[in-house]
Amino acid sequence: MKDGKPATKTYLVEVIPITRGRGESLSYFSTEKLLPGTIVRAPLRKGYANAVVTSSRSTIDAKAEIRKAGYPLRKIAQRDVCEAGFSGEFLNATRNIALYYAVSVGTMLASILPKILLENPEKFFLAPPRKKAHPSAKETILLQMEVEERYGQYRATVRQCFARKKSAMVIVPTHHDALKAVAQLSTGIEPYVYAFTLKGKTKEMERVWQKALREQHPVLFVTTPAGVAFDRPDLDTIIMERENSRSYRSLLRPYIHLKVFLEKLCKEAGKQLVLGDSVLSIETLWREKNGEYGELSLVRWRLPASPATLVDASAKPDDNGKFEIFSPELKTLIRKALDEKTGILLFGARKGLAPTTVCGDCGYILPCLNCGAPVVLHDKRSDRIFICHACGTKRDSATTCGYCGSWKLVPLGIGIERIATEARQIFHTTPVEILDKDYAPSDGKARSIAKKFSEQGGILVGTELAFYHLEKVPYSALVSADSLFSIPDFGINERIFYIVSRLREMTLKESVIQTRNIGKQVLAWATQGNIIDFYLSEIAERKELLYPPFSIFIKISPFSPGSNHGISKAQDKLLKWHPENYKDSIIIRVTRERWPDEELSGILSLLGREFNIKVDPESII
Repeated sequence: MKDGKPATKTYLVEVIPITRGRGESLSYFSTEKLLPGTIVRAPLRKGYANAVVTSSRSTIDAKAEIRKAGYPLRKIAQRDVCEAGFSGEFLNATRNIALYYAVSVGTMLASILPKILLENPEKFFLAPPRKKAHPSAKETILLQMEVEERYGQYRATVRQCFARKKSAMVIVPTHHDALKAVAQLSTGIEPYVYAFTLKGKTKEMERVWQKALREQHPVLFVTTPAGVAFDRPDLDTIIMERENSRSYRSLLRPYIHLKVFLEKLCKEAGKQLVLGDSVLSIETLWREKNGEYGELSLVRWRLPASPATLVDASAKPDDNGKFEIFSPELKTLIRKALDEKTGILLFGARKGLAPTTVCGDCGYILPCLNCGAPVVLHDKRSDRIFICHACGTKRDSATTCGYCGSWKLVPLGIGIERIATEARQIFHTTPVEILDKDYAPSDGKARSIAKKFSEQGGILVGTELAFYHLEKVPYSALVSADSLFSIPDFGINERIFYIVSRLREMTLKESVIQTRNIGKQVLAWATQGNIIDFYLSEIAERKELLYPPFSIFIKISPFSPGSNHGISKAQDKLLKWHPENYKDSIIIRVTRERWPDEELSGILSLLGREFNIKVDPESII
């Protein structure tokens, strides 16, 4: 009592700043007891940072800890407490995945949550629940089938949710996929379908999220990975469409795969997770074979699609001694498309004129002078330049071998610029467009090129970007994927199989698959839509070599390419796990059942910002 008034009760509040790089929990005091999961504006250095409350207890019970701290605690004022936060299940899932990817919880939250959500959290999140939920975990369901049948299953799932007065969320890899999902799923339930992507204006994104959050009727929330934190009390089912898409991997540390987070979240929150694709990832299929997924899964092991022909395009010179990149079969298919006044998509796996340049005297592969990655030869107006697609560095094509000094540099492989040049020379009266990130740097430009092709036909030369902007094409051809076979990576066969499968699936009439590696069985299986034989062969090889999914790779490399002075020091700290040197990086292999390893994860999280750490990466090169 002071002056006859009861003393104000105070609380010791533990928070985690939602910022990249900060790992520790921070302590503050507050005059109100804050629920775990509450978002606050916490004083940090000379400013403020968003933080999430992890615990709140009376300062009387925490006297010993406060004395031990040795510094005065700063206060979280009532005005800095948001009426918004995360559920305990969401926080637990974030803790689990932070351990998995060897980063702090704050770093993981900053990676999962886009800036717009953190700037005004009260507009996007409800207050954290006062009572802890104890939901039962549900088995994950797989849907491996062609896209039309898959969306039919999604429609049935959403309507079952609505019948039970439950909401559903569909997560897709890109903005274009979100538009497609809305068109496919909204018939009959239009007032209750909401789409959230980061392509819209801020006010519009806020409006969509708030309406979906406060709608009394169950909703279908369609979003890209940016909206994965959306939640409402009746959200029961999460569908992850195109599970095998590379767009689900984040491009910045902690380099998470969204599927890993969704599996943790749905397990904690008792939500139903559905994973769908025409060809699911090898890891997912392996787990299905091991009985990890639900009995209601529907996995088709053969992909029906338009007829496809595998053509031996081994380089043979024409009458003038010139090597042609279009086989007679491909020329016939192109003429067929043009005679019908329709379009054909010519797919190239790599950008530029030639994906690799080697020295004709010593065999040295021309690298980027900045990061060491192979450079790609491009045709820029009247000149040719080398561009590194890893870091963007450019250099003049008038250069010599960096190893022996020879001028005899030989471009190898077929890039899409060379495909377009060849097409213009042979079919010189036909418009030829290119659809890749260089020629369509913005989403609007890509849509414009795709629309023109869909309406006018002709020849479109494209990379994987074309998959996201074209629904169906009359004819298609894979001009060359041979440069991909030269990539020494454990996942390259899976990527090639997926590319060919996507190309066949989007083709209405006929496709041609050209290869100079006619003996590569993966191309034959992909052309036939034979998923089961491809899977059995691939999983047997990976098991023999202890590649994923039988182990998890962890790659540690310098953050700044070429700066590897700290690698040996990092390696000394990791000797217990038998690190292997690979180029300028360290590779650690851990058996899947032993990950996450808390000790190893802790060491990795403390290595500092001078290192890039990738856990379970798509590639180790």
